[in-house]
Amino acid sequence: MDNELLFKNEVRNMDELVEALDEAGKLSVLDRVKIGVICFIFDKEGRLVLNRRGPGARDDIGLLQALGGSVNGTDMDFRDAMMRELKEEAGLNPSNINLDAFLGAYLDGKIDHHTGDFVNWIILGYRGTLVSGEVKNMEPDRCVGIEKFELDKVPFNEVGQTATKFIKMMQKK
Repeated sequence: MDNELLFKNEVRNMDELVEALDEAGKLSVLDRVKIGVICFIFDKEGRLVLNRRGPGARDDIGLLQALGGSVNGTDMDFRDAMMRELKEEAGLNPSNINLDAFLGAYLDGKIDHHTGDFVNWIILGYRGTLVSGEVKNMEPDRCVGIEKFELDKVPFNEVGQTATKFIKMMQKK
């Protein structure tokens, strides 16, 4: 079941997430799970912006990944969590970026580099467009750099597994 598309319709909060998992017959994935949000940002030239995970990252070290992170208890909803993460990781705020679309939710199991524990992540993916400013690397211990690619020229051998699934989904549209 690892790296499985769970659903494509947007959910806004935990109640809607549980309902969507129930409708898909996937409630069992909620055992010891964390929720993450990631955004596939496209710059003003239409290039996909990815970060290269650094030694301080929890997983996918050395690989390219979309910007994002964990949902926490202070987030009002999942879009709020996404905007908080974009501010923390990339210095972006709602005036800099539009969250254009919800792409779907994947189940992604990974070993946490910090704890050594296996974590089931439900990753909620968004597509965003940079409308002003630049994506900055605000967490140099977790990200060693920002890289940009034409959507059809993404080097999949350097991209994390779940990000690869989302990117290939976007390429088909």
